[in-house]
Amino acid sequence: MRINISGIALILAIVGVLASCTSEQPITPSAPGTLVRFDSVGHYGVARIQAVIDIGLPLFFTGGTMNASDFSADMTRPQQGVTLYKVTYSSVIPEKGNQPVTAYGLVAIPDSVKQGAPIVSYQHGTIFDRSWVPSNPDGSIETQFMISQFASQGYIVICADYFGTTAGSTAPNSYFVAQSTAQACLDMYRASLEVLKQKSITPGKLFVNGWSQGGYSTLLFLRALELENIPVAAAATASGPADPLLFVSGSMNNPSPFAAPFTVAALSNLMLSLDAYNGLDGYFEQSIKPEYLTLAQKLHRFEISYDSFDRAVPHRPDSVYTDQFYADGRLADKPFWKLLDAGAAYRWRMRTPLRAFYSLRDEAIPWQVARVAADYQRTVGNTQAEAIDAGVNADHRAVYIYSLINIKPWFDGLR
Repeated sequence: MRINISGIALILAIVGVLASCTSEQPITPSAPGTLVRFDSVGHYGVARIQAVIDIGLPLFFTGGTMNASDFSADMTRPQQGVTLYKVTYSSVIPEKGNQPVTAYGLVAIPDSVKQGAPIVSYQHGTIFDRSWVPSNPDGSIETQFMISQFASQGYIVICADYFGTTAGSTAPNSYFVAQSTAQACLDMYRASLEVLKQKSITPGKLFVNGWSQGGYSTLLFLRALELENIPVAAAATASGPADPLLFVSGSMNNPSPFAAPFTVAALSNLMLSLDAYNGLDGYFEQSIKPEYLTLAQKLHRFEISYDSFDRAVPHRPDSVYTDQFYADGRLADKPFWKLLDAGAAYRWRMRTPLRAFYSLRDEAIPWQVARVAADYQRTVGNTQAEAIDAGVNADHRAVYIYSLINIKPWFDGLR
C-alpha cells in the first residue's frame, strides 16, 4: 500500500486550509522556555472543525486499508470554536553545547475555556514540507484532528514544531534528534504556560500523546518531564518508534511486504539530522549511493518536495544504500549506530500511565517497535503500561485515528 503524500496536500486544499508561511526576523536569545511572542493564526469555528471530520477524514484515508466510515461515528463532534496562536520561544540545542535557538509551536485555546482546563501536548509525525508544521495548523491535517478531538472539547492543545522545521528557522532539520526533540517540547510547554498566564488562564493536568515520529517524541518528552518532576496524568503513543536502532535495522533487513514507500526518505532525513547535530564525519555520504546524495540533502533541507524525491529514488533501502552500510549495521558499532541505540526512548521505569497503540498491518512502523516501550515497562514491573492493537486492518493512518478515539475517554476520566 502506497501512502499518497500528494493526496495529503490535497486534503488541506479541499477543506480550505491552504498553508501560509512567512520568514521570521532574528530574535535575541534568552533563557530556555522564555516566551518571545505569540500571534493569532486564525480561529476555527464549529462548522470549520466539523469539516475536518466530514471532509478531511475521508480524504485522509484515501488509498488506505480502512475507510473514514470505520471511524467517523466514534469521532467527537465539535462543541466550541478554537483560537489558534503561533508561539515563538527561546530554547537551546543540547547536542551543540546548549547553543541558543529560536523555536516555534502552536497553542489552541477553546473559546469557552475554563479555569483548570487540561493541557494535551501533541507531538507531530514526519513532515517533508515546512508548511506541514503545527504552528501552521491550516497545513497540518493531523493537528486539525487534535483540534477537533480535544481543543473543541475544552482541552488546551499545544504542539512544538521541532527545531529547524518552521519556515524561516536557521537551525538544521532535527528529525529524530533525541535531546533536541525533548528540549523543544519541554520549552514549548514552558512558553505555553506563559501564554496562558498572560491570558489569565490557569491550566489543569498535563497529558501527552503523539503519532509516528511524534510517538517517539512523546516518549522523549515524557522522560524530560519526569526528570523535571513535572506531573503528567497520562501518555499515549500511536505507531511510535520507541527504539530507533530496532526501527532502522528492521526497516533495512526485514521490511514488510507492504512497507511504506517513504522509508528511504525517512532514513536519509534521520541520518542527515544526526550528522547535522552530532557530527558523523561524512558517514552519510559514504553510506548512500552517489546518484542519490544531492536529492537526499535537498529533501532534508526542504529544498525539494517529497514527490520530487519519490519520483527519482527507489523505494527499497538496499537499492539506495551501500553494501558497506548494511555491513556496518550488523555490528552497529560505528557512531551512527551507537547514536541510534542511545536514542532509545523507553529504558527507564515510567511514573506515568502509558498506552502504546500499534498494528500488525502498519506499513510505516513495525508492530514490535511500536509496542516495545509498553512491553519493556511491563517487563520491569510497571503495571500502568499497556500495548493496544488497533486492529488487523489498521494501517499507519488508521492507528492514529483509532488512538485518538480511544484515548479521549481515557484522558477525560483522568482530568
